[in-house]
Amino acid sequence: MAVAARIKFIIPGDVVPWARAGGGKTTHKFTPKRQQDYMGMIRAEAFRQMEAFPGPLEGPLQLKIVAVYLWPKTTTKARRNAVDGGWKMTKPDCDNITKIVKDALNTIAYADDAQVSFSSCWKILGNKAGLIVEVISLAGVPAPVIEL
Repeated sequence: MAVAARIKFIIPGDVVPWARAGGGKTTHKFTPKRQQDYMGMIRAEAFRQMEAFPGPLEGPLQLKIVAVYLWPKTTTKARRNAVDGGWKMTKPDCDNITKIVKDALNTIAYADDAQVSFSSCWKILGNKAGLIVEVISLAGVPAPVIEL
């Protein structure tokens, strides 16, 4: 069995989620600069990782995302040491984190983000902020059989 194609990279620093385009009904819509810059960082690192491949990954793909946020300064030692203390339960939503990553990887890691058949996003608290992204080919992996 061949090894599945995969790329994995880390974007250090604060995680920037997808935001609605600015403007209104009567004004020109625009993407905020902070969001554009973050997408550029994701695209640049993905491009470096894709140098090992002849082109974008083909077939069905899995997308794994881990967004690590800094512990709030007011966090107690008891909370940091609690088994379930490291989950981030406040905004941004995982949907918005996933969307910025999927859109940034379009045409670089894959031809179209519709190829992502399975995705997961974790929001956790840690000592260093950053984003971990992994794209894995599901070519040759049987799809689960689900009976409703």
